[in-house]
Amino acid sequence: MRKTLRRFYDVFILDDKKRLQYILIFAFALRLLSILPHGNGIVVPYRDQNTYYSLARCIVDDGYLGIPSEPRGPYLEHREEHKRPEGFYPTFHDSLAAVWDEQGYLYGVVKWGEPNSFFEPLYPLLSAAMYIVFGDNFFFWRLVHVLLGTLLVYFIYDIGRRAFKDWRIATFAALWVSVYPHAIFYSWILMSEALLLVLLAAGFWAYFRLLDKPSWFWAVLLGVIFAGFTLTRSFIIAFFPFVVLFMLLFLKVRKRWLYAGLALLAYCLTFSPWLIRNYLLQDQFVLLSSRGGYNIWMRNNPYFIEDELRAMGVEFSPEKLDNLNCREYILGYPEFTPEQGELERNEILTRRGIEYIRGNIGFFLELSWIRFKWTIGYKGIGLQGPLLSGISLLFYGPALFGFIVSIFIGWRRLAVTLPLWSVVGYFVLFYSLTHEGLRYRLPVDPFMILLAVFSAVYLYCKVRKKTFPLY
Repeated sequence: MRKTLRRFYDVFILDDKKRLQYILIFAFALRLLSILPHGNGIVVPYRDQNTYYSLARCIVDDGYLGIPSEPRGPYLEHREEHKRPEGFYPTFHDSLAAVWDEQGYLYGVVKWGEPNSFFEPLYPLLSAAMYIVFGDNFFFWRLVHVLLGTLLVYFIYDIGRRAFKDWRIATFAALWVSVYPHAIFYSWILMSEALLLVLLAAGFWAYFRLLDKPSWFWAVLLGVIFAGFTLTRSFIIAFFPFVVLFMLLFLKVRKRWLYAGLALLAYCLTFSPWLIRNYLLQDQFVLLSSRGGYNIWMRNNPYFIEDELRAMGVEFSPEKLDNLNCREYILGYPEFTPEQGELERNEILTRRGIEYIRGNIGFFLELSWIRFKWTIGYKGIGLQGPLLSGISLLFYGPALFGFIVSIFIGWRRLAVTLPLWSVVGYFVLFYSLTHEGLRYRLPVDPFMILLAVFSAVYLYCKVRKKTFPLY
């Protein structure tokens, strides 16, 4: 037994290919085990699962990306049999939702039974493909997520190997991501996070491949992958110019302008079918999702998200809420006319939202500070109880600490550290201003882990006077 373990250890240390194979098998096995208890059921936390299922059915059965004319899906059937307790949501929330359902609109913005620009297309298309192939056998949907999660581990390993030139960083980061509970969680939750995690990692994998061996192929692939992320969650569109800037700064070849141009061209070409589709549908260009106005209204409305605030231990006094300006904005919803389409409704919500924020800048900053703490924190709304919170802190706490340490020690490796710092900062800042939560920060957690491992290995080598990096 001892000889077998010793042989395994020697192979793991000395053989790069075998080491990676062992890590990927381990990551796959953990994720496979996590989905087994859920079988073919989709009725687990997060009703957004049913939204994606409904979108998939609409694409397959009705031929368009939008909300079906009649609500459908196993989650709805489950909710009919398991009613939420009275008071689960604030009365204000339930009353508005009832009005929207009666009118046949999603959030009062998007009409049921018609195509829309409210949802980015990539994950609904993936869901539609899974429905075509597997039907309602959700075990196999989850198996696709398991494969995506395993691919994420591969990308993190290869990024660590190529970016930091140290197999120890690659190995420890990949193992950490393999056992990271929040990443495993989205192996069995059928939502877009599984795709977002792997797309963002793949985008930076292509970037570091380009730095390692500059070629037109990696430049084009980089643009395509980042466009894929934008087609899954459009807010990252403002980050891609920074990726192009990093290429110009850190590519040490004469053709860096050509490669940057190719990446930008590939990005635009990959994204263009969505722009064309929206133009044909809306008779105008729609660059981002049409849900921005609703998100502004929802996330800054203390009455509508009262249940979420309460779950995270936040409660505003009635006196503070009574003194807010533009109270008509948060105490009601615009009375849209039937002639107003989703883009006009989104524009109205956006305009009134900005007016509300300007009129309550102090309250908005207070909410942003709360969102910032939630976004960088270890506690999610669904993490109830000391056990789940403790597990989250155990795996995320060192990543956050190590990431902060890397900011002080990583300045000599800016080609590697600056892009990773920037994407983490971009996510945290964006969601602090808009839509907080652990779930929304998750796609950058693997990079925080990578930088935390870099900090640990670098400081260990400094203290012990050992070689760093170790090729």
